[in-house]
Amino acid sequence: METPARLTVDLTALREGEPARLRGALDAAALGVDDLEWVRPAGPLAYDAEATLLPGDVLEVRGRLSLPCACVCGRCGRDFRTEYAEEGWREDFDVAGQTSLDLTESAREGIILALPSYPVCDEGCKGVCPRCGRNLNEGPCGCATAGEDSPWGALDGLTAQTAETAEERK
Repeated sequence: METPARLTVDLTALREGEPARLRGALDAAALGVDDLEWVRPAGPLAYDAEATLLPGDVLEVRGRLSLPCACVCGRCGRDFRTEYAEEGWREDFDVAGQTSLDLTESAREGIILALPSYPVCDEGCKGVCPRCGRNLNEGPCGCATAGEDSPWGALDGLTAQTAETAEERK
C-alpha cells in the first residue's frame, strides 16, 4: 500500500452534520519531523479520524494520530523503538469557499506535540554512571557510592545543616 504525500479532505463529498471517516497512513517524510535529534520516524504516521462539516462552513476534525519511532534513551543512551500517539487530535477549520482542505500541517503539529523532547526507554531506566559511563541497567559499576565527589554532595550537607540550625533556634 502506497502512503500519500499529503492528507487532504474533499469537502465537496461531505454533508453537513454527517461525519466522514479519515483513516490511513501518511509518509513520515511529508511531516518534516525526521530532523529531531533523539526521536526519528520509523514508519508512516497512522491517522484515524472523523471530519464533520458544521454549520457556518466549519470543518471539525477529531481523531488519533500515531507514529512508530526509533529513539535514543535520554538516560542510558540505548536505542529503542516505540510508538507515540496523540489520542485527542482535534482541530476546527474555516472552509468557506474551499473545495478541499490539506490536513498535513495539522497532523504534523499534532504528532509533534506527542513526541518527547527527552525519550526514555523505560520509566525505571537507571541511566549511566557519571564517572565510568557504565549502563546501570546492566548492574552496578563499582565506582564510589552516591554522594562522593558528587556535585550535589555539598548541597546535601547544607540541607542537613540548615535543618539542624532550625531545630536549635526553637
